[in-house]
Amino acid sequence: MTTYTIGINCQITIQHNNVNGGQPYGFLLTGEDKNYGAALSVQHEQDSSGSTKIRIFFCVLLADNLTNPDGTLHTDSRAAMYSMLLNFLNHSSGLTIMTNNVVFAGVGASGFSATETHYEALTLITCQFNNTGAYYPAPDPANYLLSLWDGTLTWATSYWR
Repeated sequence: MTTYTIGINCQITIQHNNVNGGQPYGFLLTGEDKNYGAALSVQHEQDSSGSTKIRIFFCVLLADNLTNPDGTLHTDSRAAMYSMLLNFLNHSSGLTIMTNNVVFAGVGASGFSATETHYEALTLITCQFNNTGAYYPAPDPANYLLSLWDGTLTWATSYWR
């Protein structure tokens, strides 16, 4: 099983307890800016009752022989990545999406969740994930990863996982 490291062999990871043995799976994104890297967009909506709804958008690139952020050859095939992404899109809750600077936990694919564009040599899938409960601002990935049961953060300074 491949271990995915953001900035090395992927730009974003998605995780769900019932997919990929509960381990994060890494994807490459389209539209990378040479100065800023890959983009993820978040839309916040506040309703009249004060509840916040977020929508997370990003476009996944699926093709054979892709180049990783570190310049190495991506090991997963277009078909394998497509199958894995569809597995995540089948879950309306319990997903965690992580980039190099932000984590969105407790999100799901509900309602409109993806637009697929299939070319002969590649597939582009624009994904939309939504919060599935109360919205809390996205934590820093380093602190989030230290918030495991046996992590180094205290109860008062960790994120509930």
